[in-house]
Amino acid sequence: MEEKFASAAIRHFEDADTLATAERLDGAGHLVGFSAECAIKHGVLSLRDDVSSLHGHFPDLIDIAKRHLKQRLHHGLYTILKNPALMQGWKVEGRYSEDGTITQQQYDMWRHQARTLIYAARLRG
Repeated sequence: MEEKFASAAIRHFEDADTLATAERLDGAGHLVGFSAECAIKHGVLSLRDDVSSLHGHFPDLIDIAKRHLKQRLHHGLYTILKNPALMQGWKVEGRYSEDGTITQQQYDMWRHQARTLIYAARLRG
């Protein structure tokens, strides 16, 4: 199955907002993290013809993406990836956490970072 990171990034972002509006922050936080991951994967793959696929999750995905970008290829995305607070605290294992684990402040921070990644990956202009 072909990976559609671009559409998945937007879909997860919008679904996260729907859940956040319903005050379901744990699901919203999880999806917004996937949105950010998909935006990074799309951004890297759109710039590198020699990379057929990109796997991994935060925090490892950040180092993987930086290695593929090698700083010179896409300055905006690379600059965002250098931020040590990028998606801080988000882990794929969060899908198994108890309800009430994600705070509004965490969600808002992750949402802002995911939105920034979506724009840097040129998924929205």
